[in-house]
Amino acid sequence: MSPYLWTVLVNQISISFVVYSHLVPTIVAIALGIFLFLKTKKLSTLYLLLLCASFSIFAFFDLAVWIFNGEEIMFFWSILDIFSVSFFILSYWFLYSFVKERDLPLWQKVLTAGALVPTLVTTVMSINMNTYLVAIGVAIENQTITNYLSFLEIFFILLVIIFTIVQYRKAPDANNKKKIVLAGVGVTAFLFTFLFAYAIVNFIIAINLWGLASTSYVYNISPYALFGMPIFLAFLGYLIAKYQAFDVKLIKSIVYMVLLMVLLFVGLFFT
Repeated sequence: MSPYLWTVLVNQISISFVVYSHLVPTIVAIALGIFLFLKTKKLSTLYLLLLCASFSIFAFFDLAVWIFNGEEIMFFWSILDIFSVSFFILSYWFLYSFVKERDLPLWQKVLTAGALVPTLVTTVMSINMNTYLVAIGVAIENQTITNYLSFLEIFFILLVIIFTIVQYRKAPDANNKKKIVLAGVGVTAFLFTFLFAYAIVNFIIAINLWGLASTSYVYNISPYALFGMPIFLAFLGYLIAKYQAFDVKLIKSIVYMVLLMVLLFVGLFFT
C-alpha cells in the first residue's frame, strides 16, 4: 500500500473522504451518462457518456495513486493527464452538440482533439515526470508540462464561456436562453472547480509555500477537484426536470435523480 496513505494521509484527512470524493462522483456520472444515452441515443448524450467515462477513469486512476505503492503509483500518475485533457475536450463537444443539436464542424473537432496530442506524446515518452520520491510517495512533475496543461484547461474554459455567451445572444426565445445558460454554467463550474483545485496545488509547489513543495501535504487539496462533477450533474438534472432536456420524460427523470442524490448523501454521511 502507498506510504502516503499509511504514514501521511491518516494523520491529515479522512481516508473515507478520499474514497468518497473519488468513487461517488464516478458512480453518479457513469450512471447518469449511461441512462441518458440509452434513453435518447442523441449525439449530445454520447459525448456526455464519453465525458463521464473519461472523468471516471481519471478518478479511478487518481484513487489508485493514493492507494498503491512504488511503480504502480508512477504508472497511474503518469497517465492521469490524458484523461483530464480528454474530459475538458469532451465537455466542449457535449455543450456544442447540446446547444446546437448537431455535431461540431470537422475543423473544430480536429483542432480541439489535437490539443490531446502533446499530452499523449509526453506521456508515452515519459517526460511528464522527472522523478519519484520513494520516501514520501510523491512524483516530481515536469513543470513545463504542468504549465502547458494549465493553459490548455484555461483555454477550454474560456472557449466554453465564449460559446455560451454567443449562443445565448443568438437564442430565439427566453426558454432557449435559459437552457443555454444552465448548460454553460454547469460545464464551466465543472471544469473551473477541477482547474482551481489543481492550480492551488501547482502554485504552492511552484513557490514552495511554507516548504510544502517537499512534502505530501499539498496534495490533500486535489480530491476537491472532483467535486465539480456533482455540480455539473445537478445542473443537468435541473435541465431535465425543468425543461425536459434531451427529450427525457419528467417523472422517470425525477425518480432517477432522487436516487442519485440519495447515493450522494449516503456517501457524505459515512465520510
